[in-house]
Amino acid sequence: MTPLGLLILKAMRFGAQGAALFVALVIGIEIWKAGGDVTALEPGFTIVLAVLLVAALWLARSIGREMARNGS
Repeated sequence: MTPLGLLILKAMRFGAQGAALFVALVIGIEIWKAGGDVTALEPGFTIVLAVLLVAALWLARSIGREMARNGS
């Protein structure tokens, strides 16, 4: 893989991990606002956040596998 391609993949992976961290932070803030009661969270918003978290982690994992496959 070219050095530019590797740099782009690393930046994309870092961005996906950052997005996952941000979504996890938002979930933590929502739990904190609810007083630690997870059942008090709005289910629709929580489901959307959970899907975003899983998608960001999945993307970061896929990028990492692609980098490893190309011998980086």
